[in-house]
Amino acid sequence: MKIVTAILLVCLCAGAQAQGHHDPLGPREVEQLRESAQNPKVRVDLLLSFARDRSLAIDRLRSATKPGINDPDRIAELLADLASLIDELDDNLSMFNKHSEDLRRPLRHVLDAEAEFQKKLAALDQNATPIQKRRFAVALADARESMETSTQSAHSMLADQIAKKGEEKNKEKLDQQDAKRADRSMAPPEPPDYTGMGGVGRTPPPH
Repeated sequence: MKIVTAILLVCLCAGAQAQGHHDPLGPREVEQLRESAQNPKVRVDLLLSFARDRSLAIDRLRSATKPGINDPDRIAELLADLASLIDELDDNLSMFNKHSEDLRRPLRHVLDAEAEFQKKLAALDQNATPIQKRRFAVALADARESMETSTQSAHSMLADQIAKKGEEKNKEKLDQQDAKRADRSMAPPEPPDYTGMGGVGRTPPPH
């Protein structure tokens, strides 16, 4: 799996260079992803966190009281990074799904986060000036397309996982029942009732 992860990271960096913008992942982010190579839940949360960082950076630039002359170009760069991260997330989910990992909870996190991202992208499109739009229109369209594709894939994958593995709540309920049975089996047995009175005045057997 580590080899596959390394390939995905290389592809992500190569894709960034091919599109003419900097690597969307910083050195620390790359290291964090490597450390989480075999933990789907942590890895998905990391990628969502990185994507959220870019989304918040776009919000700050969009809401600046005194926009800088290069802000639209920086927004375009961040949008391209966001699209790359969502594509990377989608690739990782597909990889983990092929390895039969339980992704029901991570997929719900993905769907919640991507719904948030899509609202922000729509607001960016609606509130930008015509000049700003011209400078990041392509990047915005790419980001929205990546988001829509990933959301559709996550919905489909979640439905498939639920069909195969059952609802997560059912699994949690079964786990709780198993834990209770285990607790009961480990409890010390009650002494036998020698009184015939339902345990009242129990006395030990004569030695």
